[in-house]
Amino acid sequence: MFSSPSGAQYLPSLLDRLTDDDPVNQSIKQSEHSIRNIEKTLSTIKTEEDPERQEINKEKCAKLSKQLDHEQAQYRLRLSAVSSLGEIRACVKRDLDWLLNAHNYFPQKDIEDYPEVRKSVINYGVTDFSGKTTSGIEVRQLERLLKQAIIDFEPRIIKNTLDVHLIADKTLMNYNAMTFEIEGELWSDPLPIHLHLLTELELENGSISITDYQT
Repeated sequence: MFSSPSGAQYLPSLLDRLTDDDPVNQSIKQSEHSIRNIEKTLSTIKTEEDPERQEINKEKCAKLSKQLDHEQAQYRLRLSAVSSLGEIRACVKRDLDWLLNAHNYFPQKDIEDYPEVRKSVINYGVTDFSGKTTSGIEVRQLERLLKQAIIDFEPRIIKNTLDVHLIADKTLMNYNAMTFEIEGELWSDPLPIHLHLLTELELENGSISITDYQT
């Protein structure tokens, strides 16, 4: 496990190791909101002639200034984390590309009773689909196969958040290609990182391409 400059921690990959609904982006927006509120409150504190009122306002300003310094420090930290998290997401995307374009050694049916063999590096990758057609593939089985490969060989994705499913959109599919959506959360501390990808399986040659999901 290693730490980014922001202090966030990530699990290593088997091969080495920002959307609006990201927890990190939400925390940045919350910091911006807090900073604006504190600055607004500070601007409303008036200069008082009464010594007692002056002392009260002085203490109030000192307290708010301390809060403002803290929020601004957190804001800068979270902003620096965004680029680091983007790099981690890109790293996972690259490693998934390697994983899904590697062909494993054993047919799945031959190792069903040997889960440790299935998860070992000798079986890294997925089944070779080259030469098949969309009509000759059982979609749900393929979804499960892709999902299991990711669970076995990409530990940074939180298992119970992972979803892999076919996109039933004729504009994204043809006789020799199938498009899948991969979505999940990446392990990190203190907040998870959202991952949302499109995966196109080209049946003619068995290659898989991965791109960021565009809303």
